[in-house]
Amino acid sequence: MVSLVTYSPGEELYTAFGHSCIRIKDDGLGFDRLYNYGTFDFNTPYFYLKFARGDLLYELAVGQANAEINGVAVAGQGVTEVVLDLTEAQKQQLFRDLEVNLLPENRAYHYDFIFDNCSTRIRNVFERIIGQQLSAPIKRPRTFREMLDPYLDRVPWIQFGVYLLLGAKVDRVATGREACFLPADLESAAESASIQGASLESRKIRVFEPRGLPQSIPLINPQYVFGMTGIVWFLLWYFRKRGHSPRFSGFYLTIIGLTGTFIFAFSMVTQHWEAYENLNLIWLFPGHLLAGLWLLTDPHSPSPILRYYLAIACFGSVLFGVVAHWLPQKFHPGVYPLIAIAAWRCALERRRRRIALN
Repeated sequence: MVSLVTYSPGEELYTAFGHSCIRIKDDGLGFDRLYNYGTFDFNTPYFYLKFARGDLLYELAVGQANAEINGVAVAGQGVTEVVLDLTEAQKQQLFRDLEVNLLPENRAYHYDFIFDNCSTRIRNVFERIIGQQLSAPIKRPRTFREMLDPYLDRVPWIQFGVYLLLGAKVDRVATGREACFLPADLESAAESASIQGASLESRKIRVFEPRGLPQSIPLINPQYVFGMTGIVWFLLWYFRKRGHSPRFSGFYLTIIGLTGTFIFAFSMVTQHWEAYENLNLIWLFPGHLLAGLWLLTDPHSPSPILRYYLAIACFGSVLFGVVAHWLPQKFHPGVYPLIAIAAWRCALERRRRRIALN
């Protein structure tokens, strides 16, 4: 028996999108193995640096199916199994291919979150065996980012960080074959596939039901937290007779600039193509770091360079907020309160220096 085993999303971040494995079972021989393309070695030197750069090697591993599936169920993840209607020759070829792939010189590969992961590797293996492409049913066009959203909605701050790091390249519509990078979509592709008019799926078994995942409290989502922070800050400024400290503006611009500098540096050194062409760098412009430090160290500086920069930054923030909807990248709703605060503080500092000169 050959089957596609799918784990539902788990509570830990590394299990947030679920997982896919291949199970090969022969009761007569007492053979029951689970082939898993999603393993890596935590003891790899410079593990986190390699993970960030995209240099981390993932490997195909094999284990006893029942033990691994039961362990996943104990952690609360659901497990389903789609038994595939393959010929004996196809089953034997699949087994040989996996065993060859297990050889030390073959088992490692450079992981790509979307185009080369634990699910796409399995898709590729099945395609070689059945001689045709697998494609998930498409109910409506979805971008890669839109496909990730349902899995990240319950962890809104992680979702906000992911939105900041992912660039415009993930905002193109995925094909049905590309959609198989997600385990649930790979399972749908296997269920809907047919070979010469016959269904690839023999039957589907629900091995374990998933436990419910904890959900976030809506009011602590980034857009509400940042929005309320901006409103409170504005009201404090307004009722204090519009008095303010330039250092508060300097601190805010410094944080914005540091974030932009980090994202820019990350996009320059990483091999993760998903981080390229990141239009968040328009509003997270690294130059804000210099302006913020300038305001912190010399809050009353009359420099025309600083005045011009603040004017351009204010105009740029407002313009970005207006046209963001039409840009080829989707932005997290939490960025708009931050953009509004940046525009407001830059306008205040620009006006303050203009009044001081008069």
